[in-house]
Amino acid sequence: MKRCLVTGAAGFIGSHVVRALLEDGHEVRALHLPCEDLSNLEALPAERFAGDVTDAARMAEAMRDIDWVFHLAAIYALWLPEPARMHQVNVAGTRVVLTAAAKAGVGRVVHTSSIARFGGQGLGKAATEASPFALGVEPYARSKAEAHAVAEDFARRGLDVVIVAPTGPIGPGDVGPTPTGRLLLTSASLPVAVVTRSISCFGDVRDMARAHVLAAERGRTGESYLLGARDASLRELAEIAHAVLGRQRPVIEVPIPLARLGARVALAWTERVSRRAPLVTPAAVEVSALGLRASCDKARTELGAPTRPLEESVRDALRWWSEHGRLPRRLRA
Repeated sequence: MKRCLVTGAAGFIGSHVVRALLEDGHEVRALHLPCEDLSNLEALPAERFAGDVTDAARMAEAMRDIDWVFHLAAIYALWLPEPARMHQVNVAGTRVVLTAAAKAGVGRVVHTSSIARFGGQGLGKAATEASPFALGVEPYARSKAEAHAVAEDFARRGLDVVIVAPTGPIGPGDVGPTPTGRLLLTSASLPVAVVTRSISCFGDVRDMARAHVLAAERGRTGESYLLGARDASLRELAEIAHAVLGRQRPVIEVPIPLARLGARVALAWTERVSRRAPLVTPAAVEVSALGLRASCDKARTELGAPTRPLEESVRDALRWWSEHGRLPRRLRA
């Protein structure tokens, strides 16, 4: 039994990591922001610990008597009114957490990176853990790549850090929802699904959480492991959602040039009028054009990471949203 700290514990993947650790009999300290929605942690016998990963003193307190650290806390947003905040949390926050872990003598750290660090190799090419960074056009991707480099540097300097890089997570508990979740919800709710022509790797959030625990148990220091089940086009993902709901609905693929135009209009409206995050940005369209395909064989081979059918993940995600009132009544699965 290990004493574990999970940062970003109230988030989509983070809360499932908490569940996986508790299922294995570990004790968990769940780090969350002071005013964060904690619905994903309801009824879980974990110690709740309010704090911010950019607060060095608070992170030192969080590390007391901890054996394993799972660092998942990060900001993922297409647009922020204060863009510097993403770098502060994702990059500087990672440095604060890993510094605190090193000073506390933590036995192992699992750092959660992202497919954004490896993806974007082209629609016809799957990323691997050896792929170069290709998504410098996108702010979130840049911040995760920099944080990834911070984790690798700490590993070189002696901290026992293993890095996992989730692809698109799907499954129950997507409170946000994530960008993938928004696609599934709109596909299920609207008469017509509209998607860009792109291909990404997706996986079940529960399998990704289990892979985090396996990385703590079996991962090699300084190594990275992509986590996901299989590649699918956004059209295919929408069609799976329709099939799960037993409905025939049209899916329209928007050509990238048209998507670029729409994204520029949406961003201009955000910056000049609404000050609310747009559904898409020009940078996000460029990511779609490059794709986020990935080969996750390394995690399956070295960690024994599980993968379940994508259809099961989509079904369980839609069922969860249905149970929590996020789908129109007529479409509830």
